[in-house]
Amino acid sequence: RIMSALERFQDWYLAQCDGKWEGDRGITVGTLDGPGWRVSVDLTGTYLENAGFEEFVVERLEDDWVHARVAESTEPAGHRRFEAFCGPRSLTEALEIFLGWAESPEE
Repeated sequence: RIMSALERFQDWYLAQCDGKWEGDRGITVGTLDGPGWRVSVDLTGTYLENAGFEEFVVERLEDDWVHARVAESTEPAGHRRFEAFCGPRSLTEALEIFLGWAESPEE
């Protein structure tokens, strides 16, 4: 059985849960007023905390675009986050970009 991006994302999340990370850090998924989606994953305390990530930008149509990056967080300060912003029909692609990186971290 092939797992969907959402199932793989759920598994990645569960693997990070240690009684602290999911409460203090974790993942947020929200909407943009564009319309679109925003996904934020706090990397602090995960094996991806210091992994390199090349910024990803693709813009195909008004509602089909994705921007993804790893950035320093201001809240909480000093944390690194994976952030993806995407069109209303591109959430799966944004999750797949994260998973492609998370499932193949740098050596």
